[in-house]
Amino acid sequence: MSVYGRSFASKLIQDGKYEQAIAEAAKAIALEDDNPEHYVDRAMACVQLGREADAVGDFKKALELDQVTNILETDLIDDELFSALLAAARAQSDVEAGCTLLASYRATLPKGRHLADVDTWSQRLRGQLPTDWSKRSLD
Repeated sequence: MSVYGRSFASKLIQDGKYEQAIAEAAKAIALEDDNPEHYVDRAMACVQLGREADAVGDFKKALELDQVTNILETDLIDDELFSALLAAARAQSDVEAGCTLLASYRATLPKGRHLADVDTWSQRLRGQLPTDWSKRSLD
């Protein structure tokens, strides 16, 4: 279901109703499983709930489907996928498993914007590069 080209799940995300958005996106996928926007909606809601590992598969599926439909803002999905992969990698208790997960970005987006970031963050996760995990104030 959509309103003026916008999905109901997208509206729910905007309203902060993430669990409902996931349910609505799943319904939309059941009805129209070839529409990448529904997978993006579900992934975005999962990210808002801190469930990045769940979001990764939906972002990847959306990108796969978009090779046919060409309706997504690919740069936005590229950034969202990388962020979700990084968060999921950092949550892994096994560093190498996290690095392997992060490296899956390359297979999904071989010309993606974050190829160098995969290498840098893999080194950080392995402790080979210093990392400042806290954000610095601009003051």
